Amino acid sequence: MPPAPDTSLLKALNLVPQRDYDAYCSKWTASYGYKDDAAYNLNGECGNWQGAYAARHHMLMEDYSRIKAGIFDSSRKPTFVSYVCREDPGHRASRGCGGLADRMNGMVSIFLYALLTDRAYLSHWAAENPMLLEDLFERPTIDWRFDPEEMRSVFVERHDYMHVDLLNRNWHSVGNYLFPNGPDQDFHSLFNASYIEWHTNRAFVIRTFQESTRYPERLTKMGITKENAFRCIIDYLFRPTFGSRQFINAYKNLFEMDSVLSIGIQIRTGDIDIVNPEEDQNTLEMWNHFLRCANELRDSVRTPQHFRVVYFLVTDSTRLRNEFASLNNDLIKAREYLGEPYQDVTAVITGLPIEHVETKTIQHKFFPNKTEDEIMAQDRRRTVSGVNAAVIENWLLSATDYRLISRQGFGKLAAFHCRTPNTTIAIQSHHHRKKHTENCGNPNAIVSFDTLSTWWSLG
Repeated sequence: MPPAPDTSLLKALNLVPQRDYDAYCSKWTASYGYKDDAAYNLNGECGNWQGAYAARHHMLMEDYSRIKAGIFDSSRKPTFVSYVCREDPGHRASRGCGGLADRMNGMVSIFLYALLTDRAYLSHWAAENPMLLEDLFERPTIDWRFDPEEMRSVFVERHDYMHVDLLNRNWHSVGNYLFPNGPDQDFHSLFNASYIEWHTNRAFVIRTFQESTRYPERLTKMGITKENAFRCIIDYLFRPTFGSRQFINAYKNLFEMDSVLSIGIQIRTGDIDIVNPEEDQNTLEMWNHFLRCANELRDSVRTPQHFRVVYFLVTDSTRLRNEFASLNNDLIKAREYLGEPYQDVTAVITGLPIEHVETKTIQHKFFPNKTEDEIMAQDRRRTVSGVNAAVIENWLLSATDYRLISRQGFGKLAAFHCRTPNTTIAIQSHHHRKKHTENCGNPNAIVSFDTLSTWWSLG
């Protein structure tokens, strides 16, 4: 279970109107905690494909059981595709699965491929890299768990297996691989094998809408659009565990109050601040262009109903996060960084552990002389807590009314996952490029999904 929410959340709650505070408290019960959101796709907002796909997935997995048992005699050819994240023995960044966003991009894209080609979708993270996927997420609809070694062996023996590797490919390479015959490419004809094991950290969901002439109309009939594809697929496949959802709902219920304007701020300072926090030199002054942008956006979109404003920070830097939280108590600093009306703004953080999903890879990157035993000496419990924290913070970043993100994968995933498109601004993240010239209160500052889909780990 995650720890209790940070005290900054309680600070923000104590400042909302009484009616909203009472409504917030009514969503919590002693026997259960915070209530979950309404059921998935309750009003058809994610389309009409889920039932048919679940039935096909179940049928195909029954076929697989018969194939393993040597009793499958149907003329049908059952087909499967899997996302597999193995641990690279050399812990090379070029061969790793990447962080949370990279992995989610790959998993969502492969599911879209499965949906369009009538294959059963499966997914697996190696237990040591850094944990099993089923320990991180519940399976709200289909059961995507499987044993990759067993499945590979079954289909290799039948000469009906194919391995696909798109790890760390660039825009042109991904396009050439998926659309070798141009916009009318039929994904069925890309691979003939019954079982495809796919290794990738690159997304091609938005790109399918952009580039394909075959699939957008079909997807639209299913109720899948550029704007909802990531959200609807993620929520169909993966649900954070109960403890994580309790933590998420504690914050989400604040962010979604009508009387609160919530703005997420995601500042990617760099992996070195995660693996070597003792040398962390980040300050608000170094990253003030993010707060100036938040202030401009606040002043542009705030309405009379927004009694309070919440800035929610997600970052790699513990030092930066702590200084940000101090704005709630240091009024001189608050006036400097939040501007007028600084009294209406509460700085909110989770206080959760800051870890990278691929801890071993980044340890090797910055400390190449460390032995495997030294790297593994890090408390595994902290690593697992950090991975759960990454999920929690990404889900929360997607729940804010607006978000300012660094131009990399983590914030982009939150943008794709959010319920309202056209609510994200992307900012140059490195403090050496901190000259902030664009007015974030200008609607043109909002970045589109089409643009986001061409950046880091693509889309």
